[in-house]
Amino acid sequence: MWLLTEQQINKLKEANLKFPDVNSTCIWCSACVAICSDVFELDDDWMSVVKSLDNYDWIWVDDAISACPVNAISWK
Repeated sequence: MWLLTEQQINKLKEANLKFPDVNSTCIWCSACVAICSDVFELDDDWMSVVKSLDNYDWIWVDDAISACPVNAISWK
């Protein structure tokens, strides 16, 4: 799930930049937020969402992916 707009997603794809994706298996553990709050936050339903950024390469996203107990996070 994203706070990214469709336009921002398309811009990242056109630039061949990967970005994190959180799927519906998220169990609200907030491990990703604890590890990488620059990228992830919990929405009003306590689901993890991806913040809108221009580039995700320099951030600890891989660590958040590894820490997710239900494998809800992946690169797109």
